[in-house]
Amino acid sequence: MATISDIAKKTNLSISTISRVLNYDTTLSVTDETKRRVFEAAEQLNYQKHTKKFDKRKKETLTKSILILQWLDTKEELEDIYYMSIRIGVEKRAEELGMNIIKTSQVDDTLADNVHGVIAIGKFDASIIKKISQLHKNVCFIGTNYPLREFDSVNGDFALATELAIDHLIELGHKNIGFIGVEEKKNLYGHRQYKAPTTYTFVDYMSSLQLFNDDFFFFIHSDHHSTQLGELLIQQAIDSLDGRLPSAFVVSHDAMAVGVIKKLTEKGFNVPNDISIVSINDIAVAPFVSPALTTVKIYTEAMGESAVDLISDRIDGEKIARRVMLAPRLIVRESTGKAN
Repeated sequence: MATISDIAKKTNLSISTISRVLNYDTTLSVTDETKRRVFEAAEQLNYQKHTKKFDKRKKETLTKSILILQWLDTKEELEDIYYMSIRIGVEKRAEELGMNIIKTSQVDDTLADNVHGVIAIGKFDASIIKKISQLHKNVCFIGTNYPLREFDSVNGDFALATELAIDHLIELGHKNIGFIGVEEKKNLYGHRQYKAPTTYTFVDYMSSLQLFNDDFFFFIHSDHHSTQLGELLIQQAIDSLDGRLPSAFVVSHDAMAVGVIKKLTEKGFNVPNDISIVSINDIAVAPFVSPALTTVKIYTEAMGESAVDLISDRIDGEKIARRVMLAPRLIVRESTGKAN
């Protein structure tokens, strides 16, 4: 059986740091990247935490067990820190409440039989959501925009995040504002032309301000965000506009924004002097990009924590389905500046 010492050797971190990360020590100051390395090593080594032994003489209480059903498998999650951060939030809060956790990325008809509730993380399509809903009466979904009338759900407010990004650019004097983003293949609910909250909010809000310009609107259908997609879309913008780009872009995800800035720099543009970039999420690398990324923070760990609280209440008998939407916050760094 793997030990903390094995994880320390694999990550070249101290045993103390490993222990504090695995125990969700809130006083520990380490980057999300360091946390990712620790949890990745723990997964690869199949590390199992020792459970505490309770005094049987004390009054017995129900130990709640929850199933974490992940949209991404372990390898995919390691490439998308957004979902890893949500899962860490779930595990952290479950640990605080003394819950047992089972994790899987497979929708199995019998897997939820011996748990008190299910937390489903990710952008499952309608058929999978229906199947998950049939697994257990206590289910909380994180990250879906489908209307869930009988089940709890938690989301970040990406519509408000998009408005905050636009407002920030307008306050800096920008009027020619473009969009670079992803329209998801899955999770497509609604009657609008565009289904992703960032996409349709950009179109609606910019149109209401009479500032929307379809020539500055670039998106791709994909279920994932990546640096490579950012590079691809900004190159499309450069080619289609013959280099005459808008003075600013809203980018739907930080990872894509990193690619946008990289490609713009290669093409001789200066960020933010020539073009301002604001994105959404505030992933771990955002402060360390050059220039440091102005972004709207989505509280991913808090999303996971909220889901555990909801499922705990359900287990205790709560009957009313609740939707929790966490408000985002603008973080101004160096990738945005005043319009020329």
